[in-house]
Amino acid sequence: MRARSGTVRRRFAAARVARAAHAAVAVLALVAVAALSGCTSTAVSAGPRFVTPPLIRYTSVLWPVPLQLVGAEPGSRVRLEARMSTARGVWSSTATYTVPASGALDLAAAKPQLSRFSEPDSAGLFWSLRGPQLGQQALAQQWMREVSPVTVTAFDGSRAIASRTFRLQGIGADVRTRTVFTRDLLAATAARSGGTAPRIPTQTHEDVQVGTFYSARSIERPRTPAVVVFDDPAPGASGDFVAPLLSLFGASVFVVPMSRSADGVRLSSIVDADTIGGVLDWLDERPDVDARQVFAFGTSQSEQLALWSAARFPDRLTGVFAAGGATALLCLPSSPVGPVFDGGVPEGCMIDPLLVNDAATPPLSVLRGSIVIGCSVHDETLPTACDWLDAAMATRGTRAGDVILRDSAATHDTMVPPGLPIAVQDGQRGEATEHARIAFWDAVLNVLLRSGRA
Repeated sequence: MRARSGTVRRRFAAARVARAAHAAVAVLALVAVAALSGCTSTAVSAGPRFVTPPLIRYTSVLWPVPLQLVGAEPGSRVRLEARMSTARGVWSSTATYTVPASGALDLAAAKPQLSRFSEPDSAGLFWSLRGPQLGQQALAQQWMREVSPVTVTAFDGSRAIASRTFRLQGIGADVRTRTVFTRDLLAATAARSGGTAPRIPTQTHEDVQVGTFYSARSIERPRTPAVVVFDDPAPGASGDFVAPLLSLFGASVFVVPMSRSADGVRLSSIVDADTIGGVLDWLDERPDVDARQVFAFGTSQSEQLALWSAARFPDRLTGVFAAGGATALLCLPSSPVGPVFDGGVPEGCMIDPLLVNDAATPPLSVLRGSIVIGCSVHDETLPTACDWLDAAMATRGTRAGDVILRDSAATHDTMVPPGLPIAVQDGQRGEATEHARIAFWDAVLNVLLRSGRA
């Protein structure tokens, strides 16, 4: 075993972000189809006011969209303040700009001063909001299920010259879910093999909740791609956040609950290969799922499960979406046992996540579809994240359609959907993290759109 230096030299950059914004247009179209809430205005038709193009609708998961302050005094210095007040507390952010000679301040093109971000960003005031620290359930309720009314006010000195309230609709508010139990998987596996499922009593230790199924939205075809999500319980990255977004992208989603150790690198729960196979059987039996287009998704400590599953079931899993974790199985905390059992036998595992073993990574060359995989060079949670990525891609080689994302400044939390003011630091690292999130989710969207058309 040896510590590896990076060999893949692709990184997130400002140019990528500009290109990524174009892909976000597809997301906005999906949002419009889903009939999410728009925004209200207190501005009149004359004088300074905030302007957005028609049909632009805002949600809590927010890509940069056109946003301008028009009618302001040329050369004046204005301070924009975003503020949201709820029963859970108050969120706020500010940025100062100099109005150009045209009197129209384009937030997608103007560079801010005195803000938590330094580059032009029309969504910057939203993802840079700061407020009370909330627990996981409260975070999901606030940003994914409720409407978050954020009021942006422009001040010239102490005088408010324009104001507009953007109602950020939580994209998980109208999502349809189903709890799946052991008996459901047994029935699906039996049906696939032409046998009869064993009967087990309900509500016993033998019949437990296996996962949660999210139906696809924005369906254009009778069968949709599907994504098996190995849950990442980190704030903003859990199934409560990523599953509604994936379903909005037009994919059916099956979330397998997982638990992690305190270091955020290792898993503290075990999954059996038969369970994963049962999940795939259950998806295969659904008339609304295209069994030829099923992907595995895993981030942080769950990335290892997504890659292992893809290599274990190459005829049933098409591709992988992964970021921020080890690419080989890591042993459980204080135990030489790995997080996967296959045929009643534990799979081999690595004890030290900082020592990268090329031979321990699963052979990704067997996958027939696309891979989206990312890392941060200075990942504070797993410093060897990019070395693990290199080890995995060495088994894969160069394939058309694969996206390898590497950032030199982002934090570990690049898998949180963009626009959410969750786990974002102030300054350059926070801004780089938001850019990395856009790049990751744009890549996932593009792969799912291609698979939906296949």
